[in-house]
Amino acid sequence: MKRIPLLVLSVLIGLLTHGQAEVKDQVVAAIGSGNAPALAKHLQPNVDLTVLSTSDVYSKAQSEQILRKFFDEHDPQGLTIEHEGVSKLGDRYYIGKLRTARGDMRVTFFLKQGAGGYQVKQLRIEPAKGDL
Repeated sequence: MKRIPLLVLSVLIGLLTHGQAEVKDQVVAAIGSGNAPALAKHLQPNVDLTVLSTSDVYSKAQSEQILRKFFDEHDPQGLTIEHEGVSKLGDRYYIGKLRTARGDMRVTFFLKQGAGGYQVKQLRIEPAKGDL
């Protein structure tokens, strides 16, 4: 009888982890291919966004336009996640290398779970400094 609550808890944890992993994979694919509209689907309504020297909290629509411009100018050729973990606030974070036609970039993004599932709350795209 004690196994049933443990089984239910295990299934719930598995479903939560799967949902987060699915969103992570979709975000990685969108960044790696330079697909701003697909990436925007996973952004919170207001995003802490840094793209090169542009940095502020932007609406989802503004963020999509900034990302579209970046992708048009840098032609992404794939994103590889190099490190991941959990922040002190419980958000999942991912750090990776984005290969572009104009050189490598360091990408960091945070996924926060909300009522609608996991969404990107912060995204940074900066020149790589050889630290990955």
